[in-house]
Amino acid sequence: MIEHHGKEDWRSKSYDKFQENILDESSPFPCYFAVEAEKKGLARYIFIDSPYDNHELDRLRNGLYQYIGNYRSIGKRTTLVTFFKPSSHNLQAEDYKNQFWHVLQYLADHDPVSWPSDIPQNPEDPKWEFCFAGEPIFVVARAPFYSARKSRYTPYALEITMQPRGTLDDITGDTKKGQQVRRVIRERLKQYDLIPPHPDIGDYGTEQTREWMQYVLPDTNEESVVRCPFTRKKGD
Repeated sequence: MIEHHGKEDWRSKSYDKFQENILDESSPFPCYFAVEAEKKGLARYIFIDSPYDNHELDRLRNGLYQYIGNYRSIGKRTTLVTFFKPSSHNLQAEDYKNQFWHVLQYLADHDPVSWPSDIPQNPEDPKWEFCFAGEPIFVVARAPFYSARKSRYTPYALEITMQPRGTLDDITGDTKKGQQVRRVIRERLKQYDLIPPHPDIGDYGTEQTREWMQYVLPDTNEESVVRCPFTRKKGD
């Protein structure tokens, strides 16, 4: 449920543009899980005033913790979308990337649950992925700096989508269904974006793939994220 605060409220504008983008039938969004989640009311939303304000990030932490505890009762393909308030400054690509990694690091450092014992803490391990509240999570960032990579573009501010791995456990890359899903999404991605899929996109767990490289993709295929900005959770 979205609480509208008036036509010019940033929350309403951000959500309305998101919904318009995800449900646009004239240009189908590549990830049909996101489309189905929106159509079926399985998506949940959090609106955060600042990616650097600790009070706001605590709100996000608490909301995410509550969501992880309840997501299995929402629906199989549920997803959580976090919208951030647009900045009054003219931000560049690096600014949005810094925002994203700061948010992810804050969540990990203030996670009330220990990092899962079966997930490596070293991001250079192919089996590493972001975790919170004991749950591995598939993370995707969208931001205004994208142009060629339309699937990652959002007009106003940083947007982070989190999908618990439990919502995808029946379509892993080693299953026939999972392989078919990936083929369809990647084909739709080729039609949607103005450039081919980034070479760093791969299947979780394969030797050459690093999950964190896919979280905030560069807008060109000539660039890669060479060093993971995320460090292991403090205290673990």
